Amino acid sequence: MGSASSSYRVIHLDVDGRIQKVVFSRFCSPCDIKELFCTALGVPRNTNLSLLDSSGAMVSIDPTMPHNTERLPYRVVPMTGGQLADKEELFQNVLTQVAEQFSRAFKINELKTEVTNRLAMLEKRVELEGMKVVEIDKCRKDIKKLREEMASRNNSSSDDKTKVHHQSSVNFLEDTKKLTPRRDVPSYPKYMLSEQTIDALKKPAFDVWLWEANEMLSCLEHMYHDLGLVKEFNINPITLKRWLLCIHDNYKNNPFHNFRHCFCVTQMMYSMICLCSLQEKFTQVEILILMTAAVCHDLDHPGFNNTYQVNAKTELAVRYNDISPLENHHCAVAFQIFSQPDCNIFSNFDPEAFKLIRQGTITLILATDMARHGEILDSFKQKVDKLTTQMKSTSPV
Repeated sequence: MGSASSSYRVIHLDVDGRIQKVVFSRFCSPCDIKELFCTALGVPRNTNLSLLDSSGAMVSIDPTMPHNTERLPYRVVPMTGGQLADKEELFQNVLTQVAEQFSRAFKINELKTEVTNRLAMLEKRVELEGMKVVEIDKCRKDIKKLREEMASRNNSSSDDKTKVHHQSSVNFLEDTKKLTPRRDVPSYPKYMLSEQTIDALKKPAFDVWLWEANEMLSCLEHMYHDLGLVKEFNINPITLKRWLLCIHDNYKNNPFHNFRHCFCVTQMMYSMICLCSLQEKFTQVEILILMTAAVCHDLDHPGFNNTYQVNAKTELAVRYNDISPLENHHCAVAFQIFSQPDCNIFSNFDPEAFKLIRQGTITLILATDMARHGEILDSFKQKVDKLTTQMKSTSPV
């Protein structure tokens, strides 16, 4: 992986005739580096900067920028409002011209796509309207049962209440009710997927924006059946439904890290398994780990990244000692859900097998921390190089 010093970059800046030394990790983002330069310059962190070398050429602010010395420092120039406005106007003009060209070239295709999408949405709505009566009746029964359960809990002993309070106090979620399956038998509509949809699901170009939550749940359920995981490991189909519904409930309605993102990542994993014939290379247990880690990888994401968690000293950062707080939280919530018997799709595995599944799932989710991307990529390249060398040495001349 290289020495520790190679993980850091040293850049020298000319700040009003004074040489300022800036040190940062090569895994820092351009935004983080720009904020460091703003701090060194004594200007607000959101100030736009231009970085110039000794010859006056502009230098890109990113982790791969050329290193320099104290004798040849970079000059940092804050950009004025006028400069920004000129650049923004030029950029907008270019975008407008490109948009006009694309509009003329793809106008017919866009019209066809729009008509097709509208027809698909109308067909789905017609199907949903027919299910509303059944759904309303089911909701009434659920409400009645919930009232009965609440009345039963009110009559329970004080000891039971103390136990329930203690158990809820150690949960990682703010809303612990989300961990409890909402219904005895999940009632999201089971869509009959068309052959066209089933085929499209296996391709990376699948459009995840055309589907509602219930349809995405049905697609995820289909993936587990299609890969043979339900049959191979004797997973109870009802438990699979409950688990997927609980997963849906524990993704927050964030602009990005939401349930649609979960579906997008899982569908891409499913398409890679199918297109790359990974079932011929991996065991079924490994395929199960890949799919399940994709489903769970951003559970209960609060919408703010690890840098924010650490700098703000949030509860998650304190709990996980600033080490991948979000990814550790996703893992914890995932296995809290599995601890619910009604949602445990691994219930038929013996303890040793479950331990391996748990370790594999945690490893994959923790690897989604982008701060570790460079480290993991370097390790992967080393393994590829080693494998290539071994193959060359064993191949016939």
